[in-house]
Amino acid sequence: MRTIIIGGGFAGLSAMKVNKSLLIDEKDYFTLTHKLVDVFKIGNPNLAKIPYREGNFLRARVREIDFRRNKVITEMGAFDYDKLLIAAGYSQKIFPNTLKIENIDDALNLRQRVMKSKKVTILGGGLLGVELASACKEMGKEVSLVEGQNKLLGFMTKESSQFALNKLSEIGVKVLLNQKVEGIENGKVKTNDYELESDVVISSVGFRGPSLVQEMGLTNVNGRMLVDDYLRSVDYENVYGAGDSATTKGFVPMSAQVAVQAGKTAMENMLREPRKFTYKQVAIIVKINGEYFGDLMGRFVRGKVAEMAEKIGIAKAVMLVN
Repeated sequence: MRTIIIGGGFAGLSAMKVNKSLLIDEKDYFTLTHKLVDVFKIGNPNLAKIPYREGNFLRARVREIDFRRNKVITEMGAFDYDKLLIAAGYSQKIFPNTLKIENIDDALNLRQRVMKSKKVTILGGGLLGVELASACKEMGKEVSLVEGQNKLLGFMTKESSQFALNKLSEIGVKVLLNQKVEGIENGKVKTNDYELESDVVISSVGFRGPSLVQEMGLTNVNGRMLVDDYLRSVDYENVYGAGDSATTKGFVPMSAQVAVQAGKTAMENMLREPRKFTYKQVAIIVKINGEYFGDLMGRFVRGKVAEMAEKIGIAKAVMLVN
Protein backbone atom coordinates (compact mmCIF):
# COMPACT_ATOMS: atom_id res chain seq x y z
CA MET A 1 0.00 0.00 0.00
CA ARG A 2 1.30 3.44 -0.96
CA THR A 3 0.95 5.84 1.95
CA ILE A 4 1.89 9.52 1.95
CA ILE A 5 2.15 11.88 4.91
CA ILE A 6 1.99 15.63 4.40
CA GLY A 7 3.71 17.39 7.30
CA GLY A 8 6.57 16.35 9.55
CA GLY A 9 5.40 17.62 12.90
CA PHE A 10 4.49 15.58 15.96
CA ALA A 11 1.58 13.80 14.22
CA GLY A 12 3.41 13.10 10.96
CA LEU A 13 6.52 11.68 12.58
CA SER A 14 4.44 9.61 14.99
CA ALA A 15 2.67 8.10 11.96
CA MET A 16 6.08 7.36 10.38
CA LYS A 17 6.99 5.26 13.41
CA VAL A 18 4.07 2.98 12.56
CA ASN A 19 4.71 2.73 8.83
CA LYS A 20 7.53 4.12 6.71
CA SER A 21 5.75 6.35 4.23
CA LEU A 22 6.74 9.13 1.88
CA LEU A 23 6.83 12.20 4.12
CA ILE A 24 6.50 15.58 2.37
CA ASP A 25 7.39 18.77 4.21
CA GLU A 26 8.43 22.29 3.18
CA LYS A 27 11.21 22.25 5.79
CA ASP A 28 14.12 19.85 6.17
CA TYR A 29 13.86 19.82 9.95
CA PHE A 30 11.42 19.05 12.75
CA THR A 31 10.35 21.99 14.94
CA LEU A 32 10.04 21.57 18.69
CA THR A 33 7.24 24.12 18.87
CA HIS A 34 7.27 24.27 22.67
CA LYS A 35 10.90 25.49 22.49
CA LEU A 36 10.15 28.50 20.28
CA VAL A 37 10.05 30.81 23.30
CA ASP A 38 13.58 29.68 24.18
CA VAL A 39 14.69 30.48 20.62
CA PHE A 40 13.15 33.92 21.03
CA LYS A 41 14.82 34.51 24.37
CA ILE A 42 18.29 33.16 23.54
CA GLY A 43 18.52 33.59 19.77
CA ASN A 44 19.70 30.05 18.97
CA PRO A 45 17.45 28.38 16.35
CA ASN A 46 18.98 24.96 17.06
CA LEU A 47 17.14 24.85 20.39
CA ALA A 48 13.96 24.05 18.45
CA LYS A 49 15.38 22.44 15.30
CA ILE A 50 16.06 18.74 14.69
CA PRO A 51 17.14 17.82 11.11
CA TYR A 52 15.19 15.02 9.47
CA ARG A 53 17.05 11.82 8.84
CA GLU A 54 17.63 10.90 5.21
CA GLY A 55 15.30 8.30 3.80
CA ASN A 56 11.67 8.67 2.85
CA PHE A 57 11.66 12.43 3.37
CA LEU A 58 10.95 14.85 0.50
CA ARG A 59 11.41 18.58 0.96
CA ALA A 60 8.80 20.18 -1.26
CA ARG A 61 5.76 22.44 -1.27
CA VAL A 62 2.42 20.82 -2.02
CA ARG A 63 0.77 22.63 -4.90
CA GLU A 64 -2.33 20.51 -5.28
CA ILE A 65 -3.98 17.30 -4.14
CA ASP A 66 -5.98 15.49 -6.82
CA PHE A 67 -8.34 13.53 -4.60
CA ARG A 68 -10.11 11.91 -7.56
CA ARG A 69 -6.90 10.50 -9.06
CA ASN A 70 -5.14 9.98 -5.68
CA LYS A 71 -2.16 12.21 -6.45
CA VAL A 72 -0.17 14.70 -4.40
CA ILE A 73 1.29 17.29 -6.77
CA THR A 74 4.37 19.13 -5.53
CA GLU A 75 7.01 21.41 -7.02
CA MET A 76 9.21 18.29 -7.20
CA GLY A 77 6.68 16.19 -9.09
CA ALA A 78 3.49 14.18 -8.59
CA PHE A 79 3.18 11.19 -6.25
CA ASP A 80 0.46 8.53 -6.18
CA TYR A 81 -1.09 7.29 -2.97
CA ASP A 82 -3.58 4.70 -1.80
CA LYS A 83 -3.99 6.37 1.60
CA LEU A 84 -3.08 9.96 2.50
CA LEU A 85 -2.48 11.51 5.92
CA ILE A 86 -2.62 15.28 6.26
CA ALA A 87 -0.63 16.37 9.33
CA ALA A 88 0.53 19.82 8.27
CA GLY A 89 0.43 21.47 11.70
CA TYR A 90 -1.13 24.85 12.39
CA SER A 91 -1.12 28.45 11.26
CA GLN A 92 -1.81 31.64 13.17
CA LYS A 93 -4.28 34.37 12.36
CA ILE A 94 -3.16 37.53 14.14
CA PHE A 95 -4.54 40.93 14.99
CA PRO A 96 -3.51 43.79 12.65
CA ASN A 97 -0.28 45.58 13.66
CA THR A 98 0.97 42.64 15.73
CA LEU A 99 3.73 40.07 15.44
CA LYS A 100 3.40 36.30 15.77
CA ILE A 101 5.60 33.40 16.85
CA GLU A 102 4.43 30.53 14.66
CA ASN A 103 7.84 29.17 13.63
CA ILE A 104 11.60 29.56 14.13
CA ASP A 105 11.91 32.49 11.72
CA ASP A 106 9.14 34.28 13.59
CA ALA A 107 10.92 33.69 16.90
CA LEU A 108 14.18 35.17 15.60
CA ASN A 109 12.43 38.15 13.98
CA LEU A 110 10.50 38.79 17.16
CA ARG A 111 13.69 38.70 19.20
CA GLN A 112 15.25 41.42 17.03
CA ARG A 113 12.19 43.63 17.37
CA VAL A 114 11.84 43.17 21.12
CA MET A 115 15.56 43.75 21.75
CA LYS A 116 15.16 47.23 20.26
CA SER A 117 12.01 48.02 22.23
CA LYS A 118 11.13 49.16 25.74
CA LYS A 119 7.42 48.39 26.10
CA VAL A 120 5.89 45.10 25.00
CA THR A 121 2.23 44.09 25.03
CA ILE A 122 1.23 40.44 24.64
CA LEU A 123 -2.28 39.46 23.60
CA GLY A 124 -3.50 36.19 25.06
CA GLY A 125 -2.90 34.57 28.44
CA GLY A 126 -2.55 30.97 27.33
CA LEU A 127 0.60 28.90 27.66
CA LEU A 128 2.46 30.76 24.89
CA GLY A 129 1.44 34.21 26.11
CA VAL A 130 2.44 33.45 29.69
CA GLU A 131 5.88 32.14 28.71
CA LEU A 132 6.45 35.05 26.31
CA ALA A 133 5.57 37.53 29.05
CA SER A 134 8.15 35.92 31.32
CA ALA A 135 10.80 35.86 28.58
CA CYS A 136 10.26 39.54 27.69
CA LYS A 137 10.51 40.51 31.35
CA GLU A 138 13.75 38.53 31.68
CA MET A 139 15.05 40.60 28.74
CA GLY A 140 14.43 43.74 30.79
CA LYS A 141 11.27 45.01 29.08
CA GLU A 142 8.11 46.61 30.43
CA VAL A 143 5.49 43.94 29.80
CA SER A 144 1.69 43.99 29.73
CA LEU A 145 -0.28 40.76 29.23
CA VAL A 146 -3.87 41.13 28.02
CA GLU A 147 -6.33 38.26 28.50
CA GLY A 148 -10.02 38.24 27.62
CA GLN A 149 -11.06 35.72 30.26
CA ASN A 150 -11.05 36.16 34.03
CA LYS A 151 -7.94 34.00 34.50
CA LEU A 152 -4.72 32.92 32.82
CA LEU A 153 -4.23 29.41 31.39
CA GLY A 154 -7.98 28.91 31.19
CA PHE A 155 -7.63 25.26 30.09
CA MET A 156 -5.52 24.28 33.12
CA THR A 157 -6.25 23.71 36.80
CA LYS A 158 -7.15 26.60 39.10
CA GLU A 159 -3.85 26.06 40.94
CA SER A 160 -1.80 26.46 37.76
CA SER A 161 -3.81 29.51 36.72
CA GLN A 162 -3.32 31.23 40.07
CA PHE A 163 0.34 30.27 40.25
CA ALA A 164 0.96 31.82 36.83
CA LEU A 165 -0.78 35.03 37.86
CA ASN A 166 1.19 35.24 41.09
CA LYS A 167 4.57 34.53 39.44
CA LEU A 168 4.08 37.01 36.60
CA SER A 169 2.94 39.71 39.01
CA GLU A 170 5.92 38.94 41.22
CA ILE A 171 8.42 39.57 38.40
CA GLY A 172 6.68 42.78 37.34
CA VAL A 173 4.41 41.78 34.45
CA LYS A 174 1.24 43.88 34.27
CA VAL A 175 -1.52 41.27 33.90
CA LEU A 176 -4.86 42.60 32.65
CA LEU A 177 -7.76 40.14 32.82
CA ASN A 178 -11.29 40.46 31.38
CA GLN A 179 -9.96 42.74 28.66
CA LYS A 180 -11.21 42.77 25.07
CA VAL A 181 -8.91 44.32 22.46
CA GLU A 182 -10.79 47.11 20.68
CA GLY A 183 -8.02 48.47 18.51
CA ILE A 184 -4.27 48.55 17.83
CA GLU A 185 -2.80 51.58 16.10
CA ASN A 186 -0.12 54.25 16.45
CA GLY A 187 1.75 52.27 19.07
CA LYS A 188 -1.26 51.90 21.36
CA VAL A 189 -3.37 48.91 22.33
CA LYS A 190 -6.90 49.89 23.30
CA THR A 191 -8.98 47.55 25.46
CA ASN A 192 -12.34 48.04 27.16
CA ASP A 193 -10.61 49.53 30.22
CA TYR A 194 -7.06 50.49 29.24
CA GLU A 195 -4.88 52.19 26.65
CA LEU A 196 -1.39 50.68 26.58
CA GLU A 197 1.60 52.34 24.92
CA SER A 198 3.56 49.63 23.13
CA ASP A 199 6.67 49.46 20.98
CA VAL A 200 5.90 45.84 20.07
CA VAL A 201 2.58 43.99 20.21
CA ILE A 202 2.73 40.19 20.14
CA SER A 203 -0.26 38.02 19.30
CA SER A 204 -0.21 34.65 21.08
CA VAL A 205 -3.76 33.77 20.00
CA GLY A 206 -5.53 32.90 16.75
CA PHE A 207 -4.23 29.38 16.22
CA ARG A 208 -6.02 27.53 13.43
CA GLY A 209 -5.44 24.79 10.88
CA PRO A 210 -2.90 25.11 8.05
CA SER A 211 -3.77 27.05 4.89
CA LEU A 212 -3.43 23.81 2.90
CA VAL A 213 -6.72 22.45 4.28
CA GLN A 214 -8.81 25.32 2.97
CA GLU A 215 -6.81 25.64 -0.24
CA MET A 216 -7.63 21.99 -1.05
CA GLY A 217 -11.33 22.58 -0.41
CA LEU A 218 -11.66 20.20 2.53
CA THR A 219 -14.52 20.58 4.99
CA ASN A 220 -13.02 22.29 8.02
CA VAL A 221 -13.60 23.96 11.36
CA ASN A 222 -11.40 27.02 11.89
CA GLY A 223 -9.09 25.76 9.16
CA ARG A 224 -8.77 22.28 10.69
CA MET A 225 -9.99 19.48 8.42
CA LEU A 226 -13.08 17.76 9.78
CA VAL A 227 -12.57 14.06 10.43
CA ASP A 228 -14.74 11.33 11.92
CA ASP A 229 -14.04 9.40 15.11
CA TYR A 230 -11.55 7.25 13.18
CA LEU A 231 -9.62 10.34 11.97
CA ARG A 232 -10.90 9.79 8.44
CA SER A 233 -11.83 12.82 6.35
CA VAL A 234 -15.56 13.45 6.08
CA ASP A 235 -14.93 14.21 2.38
CA TYR A 236 -12.74 11.31 1.21
CA GLU A 237 -12.58 7.83 2.75
CA ASN A 238 -8.90 7.25 1.92
CA VAL A 239 -7.74 10.59 3.38
CA TYR A 240 -6.98 10.98 7.08
CA GLY A 241 -6.05 13.90 9.31
CA ALA A 242 -4.11 14.16 12.57
CA GLY A 243 -2.60 16.71 14.91
CA ASP A 244 -3.38 20.41 14.69
CA SER A 245 -4.50 19.95 11.06
CA ALA A 246 -7.63 18.05 12.03
CA THR A 247 -10.50 17.92 14.48
CA THR A 248 -13.68 15.97 15.04
CA LYS A 249 -17.10 17.49 15.64
CA GLY A 250 -16.45 16.88 19.32
CA PHE A 251 -13.16 18.87 19.15
CA VAL A 252 -9.57 17.67 19.48
CA PRO A 253 -7.09 19.91 21.41
CA MET A 254 -4.11 21.46 19.61
CA SER A 255 -1.41 19.76 21.66
CA ALA A 256 1.87 17.97 20.93
CA GLN A 257 0.88 15.02 23.12
CA VAL A 258 -2.48 14.66 21.41
CA ALA A 259 -0.85 15.02 17.98
CA VAL A 260 1.54 12.13 18.72
CA GLN A 261 -1.39 9.93 19.74
CA ALA A 262 -3.44 10.97 16.70
CA GLY A 263 -0.63 10.34 14.22
CA LYS A 264 -0.15 6.81 15.52
CA THR A 265 -3.86 6.00 15.48
CA ALA A 266 -4.40 7.54 12.02
CA MET A 267 -1.67 5.44 10.42
CA GLU A 268 -2.84 2.28 12.15
CA ASN A 269 -6.36 2.97 10.86
CA MET A 270 -5.01 3.50 7.35
CA LEU A 271 -3.36 0.07 7.40
CA ARG A 272 -5.86 -2.15 9.20
CA GLU A 273 -9.31 -2.37 10.80
CA PRO A 274 -9.93 1.12 12.17
CA ARG A 275 -10.56 1.95 15.81
CA LYS A 276 -11.98 5.10 17.32
CA PHE A 277 -9.50 7.75 18.39
CA THR A 278 -9.31 8.66 22.04
CA TYR A 279 -6.63 10.85 23.59
CA LYS A 280 -5.14 11.52 26.99
CA GLN A 281 -3.49 14.79 27.99
CA VAL A 282 -0.86 13.57 30.45
CA ALA A 283 1.08 16.73 31.23
CA ILE A 284 0.97 20.45 30.44
CA ILE A 285 4.10 22.20 31.74
CA VAL A 286 4.81 25.93 31.82
CA LYS A 287 7.98 27.85 32.68
CA ILE A 288 8.06 31.33 34.26
CA ASN A 289 11.37 32.96 35.18
CA GLY A 290 13.12 29.56 35.15
CA GLU A 291 10.56 27.81 37.37
CA TYR A 292 8.57 24.89 36.00
CA PHE A 293 4.98 24.17 36.99
CA GLY A 294 1.79 22.80 35.48
CA ASP A 295 -0.66 19.93 35.43
CA LEU A 296 0.40 16.29 35.59
CA MET A 297 -2.45 13.80 35.25
CA GLY A 298 -4.82 16.60 36.14
CA ARG A 299 -2.97 17.64 39.30
CA PHE A 300 -0.89 20.74 39.96
CA VAL A 301 2.88 20.16 40.19
CA ARG A 302 5.88 22.46 40.41
CA GLY A 303 9.64 22.33 40.75
CA LYS A 304 11.60 19.16 40.01
CA VAL A 305 8.55 17.03 39.23
CA ALA A 306 7.32 19.52 36.62
CA GLU A 307 10.80 19.93 35.14
CA MET A 308 11.19 16.16 34.82
CA ALA A 309 7.83 15.90 33.04
CA GLU A 310 8.98 18.58 30.58
CA LYS A 311 12.29 16.80 29.89
CA ILE A 312 10.54 13.49 29.33
CA GLY A 313 8.24 15.16 26.81
CA ILE A 314 11.21 16.63 24.90
CA ALA A 315 13.04 13.29 24.94
CA LYS A 316 10.01 11.57 23.42
CA ALA A 317 9.82 14.22 20.72
CA VAL A 318 13.47 13.71 19.80
CA MET A 319 12.87 9.96 19.58
CA LEU A 320 10.27 10.58 16.89
CA VAL A 321 12.94 11.97 14.59
CA ASN A 322 15.72 9.48 15.39
